[in-house]
Amino acid sequence: MVEAGVNTVVGLVGYLIVVVAIGHWGSKLVSSGEDFFLGGDQLPGWALALSERSSGMSGWLLLGVPGLAWSVGLSAVWVLVGTTGGAIFQWIVYARPFMEGRKETGAITPIGLLAEKIPGDSSAVRALPALVTFVFYMGYVGAQFLAGGNIFQNAFGIDPVVGIVVVGVVVTAYSLAGGFPSVVWTDVMQALLMLFTLVVLPGYLLVSVFLDPSTSLVGGLAASGGSRATWFGGRTDAAALVFLGASLSWFFLYLGGYPHLDARFMAVRNDADRRSAILVATVWGILTSSGAVLLGLLARVINGAPAAVQADREMVLPFMVLEHLPGLLGGVLLAGALAAMMSTASSQIVVASSAVAQDVYNEILTKGEEFSEASQLRVSRAATFAVGVIGLAIALLTSDLVYTLVSYSGTGLFSAFGPAFTLVFFWRRDLSVAGLVAAFVAGPGATILWVGLGLDAVITVRLIAPPIGFAAAIGASLLWPDREPTDRPSAVGTPGQD
Repeated sequence: MVEAGVNTVVGLVGYLIVVVAIGHWGSKLVSSGEDFFLGGDQLPGWALALSERSSGMSGWLLLGVPGLAWSVGLSAVWVLVGTTGGAIFQWIVYARPFMEGRKETGAITPIGLLAEKIPGDSSAVRALPALVTFVFYMGYVGAQFLAGGNIFQNAFGIDPVVGIVVVGVVVTAYSLAGGFPSVVWTDVMQALLMLFTLVVLPGYLLVSVFLDPSTSLVGGLAASGGSRATWFGGRTDAAALVFLGASLSWFFLYLGGYPHLDARFMAVRNDADRRSAILVATVWGILTSSGAVLLGLLARVINGAPAAVQADREMVLPFMVLEHLPGLLGGVLLAGALAAMMSTASSQIVVASSAVAQDVYNEILTKGEEFSEASQLRVSRAATFAVGVIGLAIALLTSDLVYTLVSYSGTGLFSAFGPAFTLVFFWRRDLSVAGLVAAFVAGPGATILWVGLGLDAVITVRLIAPPIGFAAAIGASLLWPDREPTDRPSAVGTPGQD
């Protein structure tokens, strides 16, 4: 691996200092539990869009996708079509119901919104989603910390444990200080840095390929073998269709299935902000997705299969940065990789802590008790600290690829939250308490069972667990409907209106 120089270290350390400073500034925007978990209507739509996209794509975009493209070639593009398409569709269709649902119910967490929209007063409506949120987000947070440690090891030769601890401590610190506002504003900086990284680096490398008459992108991919110059990786007929379906299935993971993204939709102030957010999310998503795939393809054509990348394909971006760019710029672009992971980890820490502090402690364990704003903030910050520590412990104990961890954790979350929010917002009948419980048992349960039995190698769990979650929710709601009808405004169930 190319050694990082002093200027590279300066650029990276400077970024970490700025992140901590933003976190401290964000703490001044927080004076209540609503501020800590949802921002208190202080955040513009464009900022929420950048926050949602950077935390939604994370280290998976900067490490997982270039590594995938380097490994398989052009066929990696279909994964990005699924994820980017799903994200844009979610902003167009789901953002309004979340925004209006928050205003209608006064909920300050995604789980709280579910609980307020479903009749009755069952503790299971909060406890079970909180449990699923905590379990699957801990794997997700651990994956981001793990990826940060890998960057420190491969770029600077630092023990990955040290890197994991540095990333974990910094992320937990600014999340603890300013909650949701700090996370969103650091996300904005991180989203812009990710955009810069995935435009400047692939653009610079692409120009070098065009200027070299002996080099061709498609020709280089073809010469590397492995059907990397084909759109379906050499697959034909039924095999190509199965591959395409598995890749595009990432689309469905974004339909209300990630609570840390749902919180951004809930925080949108009005419809004008929502429309500006759709535009920003679309442009950012297309540019960064294209750059991530292109980076992996260019790495294969320009550098072939260096030992460092063969050992860990998720090190494509750090390798290319240190190999081809000057030190200070390299430090800034490496910070872009860390930015992606820190953005997602901080978002998930805040949402997981909201499930513990607001939905379990405040609404179940101490229901009916009055708390001062100062007391609520203390509980919220204590939960945030605990979640950060647990995520750090998981990162230190796992060695799975970021891509794999995100895939399984994301499916477990979506197979429960996706059916719940989709049916609450858009089903003409009412999702019952039994339906919600069924979704949160069947969907995550199917995910764990399918992966545990090794069946994901036959058919991806993304095509199995979500339909099971939907079927369980609908079937249980029809068999055991709630006696108390819900009263939902018709606008909340009407997608896509402007």
